[in-house]
Amino acid sequence: MRLSKSVAVALGLALVAVPAIASIKAMTLKELMAITTDAVDAKIVAKTTFKLDYPFEGAVYTRLSVEGTSLRTQEPVKTDIVFLGSHEPADQFGTSEMPTMQDTRVASEAVIFFAKDQDFPGRANVAYGLHCVYRVEEAFGAPVVIGKGEGFAFTENMKLADVRGAVRATHLELAAEQAGK
Repeated sequence: MRLSKSVAVALGLALVAVPAIASIKAMTLKELMAITTDAVDAKIVAKTTFKLDYPFEGAVYTRLSVEGTSLRTQEPVKTDIVFLGSHEPADQFGTSEMPTMQDTRVASEAVIFFAKDQDFPGRANVAYGLHCVYRVEEAFGAPVVIGKGEGFAFTENMKLADVRGAVRATHLELAAEQAGK
């Protein structure tokens, strides 16, 4: 009896010691753009939260109303983009790390990758993976996209002009690949 309890405890400890698998997938800019609908350079003009029982009961979302330019097509964009979670204490449904409050400040500029989610009620534009809201800050007189480190589309801080060029070039590359199929 004592031996079987020891074996059970050892087995339980071994299972707990197995490392967890990360939930954020590392992606290049091309991989990210292949699965998103658009990327915008936009000013956040409004920010609200709402409750929606999707994908589980009691979920809270943040809605960012944005105005700017599609980095894929260079066309004007005025839309709402949502993400799961809230920075409002009253909602009692926080985001743990991303996007940060700084990334989603009203009146700030951000580069946001999103996809039209066919399963989301109302088919909303959903910020891809929560980590695809990149804030833009002024540095040395030029707008700079704040990078997020290894495994993200922008690993380091980049001039906004360079980000625009990279996204546009990647869009054209993906379009050419699609046309060739």
